[in-house]
Amino acid sequence: MARSARQANRRYFREAYRSGRHGWEIKAPSPYAVAFLRRLRRIIPGGALLDLGCGEGRHAMAAARAGFRVMAVDYEPLALRRARRMARLSGVTGIRFARADALRLPAPRRPFDIVLDYGCLHHQRKSDWPAYLASLRRVLRPGGFLVLSVFSPKFHLFARRGRPWHIAAGAYRRCFRRAGLKELLGGDFELLELVEEHDGPRGFWHALLRLRHAAIVPNAS
Repeated sequence: MARSARQANRRYFREAYRSGRHGWEIKAPSPYAVAFLRRLRRIIPGGALLDLGCGEGRHAMAAARAGFRVMAVDYEPLALRRARRMARLSGVTGIRFARADALRLPAPRRPFDIVLDYGCLHHQRKSDWPAYLASLRRVLRPGGFLVLSVFSPKFHLFARRGRPWHIAAGAYRRCFRRAGLKELLGGDFELLELVEEHDGPRGFWHALLRLRHAAIVPNAS
């Protein structure tokens, strides 16, 4: 059952990238993620960053422009082809692209300083959360940072539903409450900042977290 659900998810994303009909932004990075990257640039200039589930590469390019050494991964080959093309057309160089499964990330030769996940976790079923967290621990150095964006209950798909998950065209989506995020991540990560975005039909949490034991992140001011 779990395997068929993951296969359905993959079929959805394959068709979404093939057709271009999916509803998410493909060029402009999230200003919330960019603000977190600017803060991290002050304490890890030139650090190594992994963009998890990079899609068309908008956040990978933002991170590269901020001076980070970027590796961008996705399990959908068409997404990676689009991301490489977007980077080339935008004149952004130095990003390494690779195919990888967020639940089975291989251990890198050197751990990353930062993992950026914009919209990957909220497509993982609850039964896959342990594998997701194990992947993060495998690739992120102790004291490294997680920049995370996930659906909140105010996202339009969940606003009038009694349950925190939704399936459409085979794609699984889950929203998180503040307490749920802390419960899921709190065993491994220290939550440094949590910001809620609510603009019309959009509802997101944007979080900056740190794998335990690291220097203090400076304030945005």
